[in-house]
Amino acid sequence: MLYAIHEHELRPDVDPARYESDVAAALQQMQVPGLLQAIHLKGFHGERAGRYTVLWIFENAEALTHNFGTAEQRKFPADWLYYENEILARYLDRDPDTIDYTDYNLIKEFKFQQ
Repeated sequence: MLYAIHEHELRPDVDPARYESDVAAALQQMQVPGLLQAIHLKGFHGERAGRYTVLWIFENAEALTHNFGTAEQRKFPADWLYYENEILARYLDRDPDTIDYTDYNLIKEFKFQQ
């Protein structure tokens, strides 16, 4: 699996509740082949406390490349363009295509009994 973490920095005048609601609605409708899950997070403690991130979970690196291309030849699925241009652009302090992000390959998963 591949995990992509996208950090969202909101403009100071943004209503957080509206941002959360609009992002939730867009993510709920998102259809990107190989995208298994999206998790919208708000920092609780630490460096990003009170700030937002979306954790994207893809089947594998090939799914990410298939949908978004390479650094040299980028492309975007229609649902993604809507999400960035119509939703995120209203709230972020920068162009959505210039946010801080990192893609991570899964090394090993550990499950704990509750």
